[in-house]
Amino acid sequence: MIKKYFEIIILGMMFAPIAQAQEYTDAEVYQTGLQLVQDKYLNYQAQDMEKIAINGLKSLHQMDKNLAIADDSKRITLYYRGRVVRSNLKPEDRQDVKAWSKLNETMVKAAQKVSKEVNKRDFEVLDTVLENGINQSLDGVSKYYPEGQSDAAVEKGVVKSFTSGIQGNILYIKIAAFNRYTVKNLEEALTENPDYKGIILDLRSSVGGELAAALKVADMFLAGGIMILESKPDGGFSYYHADEEDKSEDKPLVVLIDGKTTSSAELVASALQSQSRGKLVGTTTFGKGSKQELYELPNGAVIGLTQGYFYTAGEEELNKKGVSPDICTYAKDEVADMEKFVNQNTREHCQRQGREKQGFDEEIAKYIIDSQL
Repeated sequence: MIKKYFEIIILGMMFAPIAQAQEYTDAEVYQTGLQLVQDKYLNYQAQDMEKIAINGLKSLHQMDKNLAIADDSKRITLYYRGRVVRSNLKPEDRQDVKAWSKLNETMVKAAQKVSKEVNKRDFEVLDTVLENGINQSLDGVSKYYPEGQSDAAVEKGVVKSFTSGIQGNILYIKIAAFNRYTVKNLEEALTENPDYKGIILDLRSSVGGELAAALKVADMFLAGGIMILESKPDGGFSYYHADEEDKSEDKPLVVLIDGKTTSSAELVASALQSQSRGKLVGTTTFGKGSKQELYELPNGAVIGLTQGYFYTAGEEELNKKGVSPDICTYAKDEVADMEKFVNQNTREHCQRQGREKQGFDEEIAKYIIDSQL
């Protein structure tokens, strides 16, 4: 069974009725966040606590340009209009979550006393400090989402996540985001158009989404075998296998990808390419080959922390590298000899480029399918 993509772990206390005061303090939320990084973040290093604290406190300057944070090997100092407001020694144990939380609370309170801007934005300070601290200190994909923002993180800007239709004798399918409806939508597209001769799977600008849905999509085009690998903390791998039935009956398949094909969409492309199930046309994908799990904080905010990295079936790393196409269309909008262009081996060193609106890529896909019929 395919693993869940997101595991929500509730760490906070139950919220009181609106008429009562909240049952948590900013310091408790901050400490919970740091503890999660220390306990759950795959790439945790001893200096992460210090990075998060300092980068978080530097965000006070965003709220009031008169505030500034300076740090050296021993102390953190808060300035207001060039004058020292507070200077504290860093924790002796640089991994002491409680000590860093206390230091953060002390500095924020000192800033609120001298800055009207920070004081009047009291409810935003915690989010700002944690968001900047975590987002700027870890691997770039582990994130802090203020309350109510995590649900939109995966499909931000996506108007319609699934589109399908017949173009001549070819079934065109575009997946802009993978969600709980994707597999059902794909099943319906395949069964409601039984006379199609080939498939174009358009993953250009796909933002990814649910891992389970994405792997099920790849599975529907494969007849067994390893799809992808996921790294484990002990250095080994977890293997994701396809079922034995190819729901598309091994009909010709072309997958369109580009520099904005991201996350689980890249895993689909990689899984299909690893088993030579269709050609990949376009440019090298974005390169987000990591898995984040979400953890809820007492204030309703969510932290997404990297839990693993994905690899191709051939154990090639995907993170930051992406998936290279079989046929690279970088900076192309037409060619004189289609056959010659398609038969070139252009997989190596293909640059990234957004190609979602390029009709040339679809022309290449149709040519490939027609040549196999």
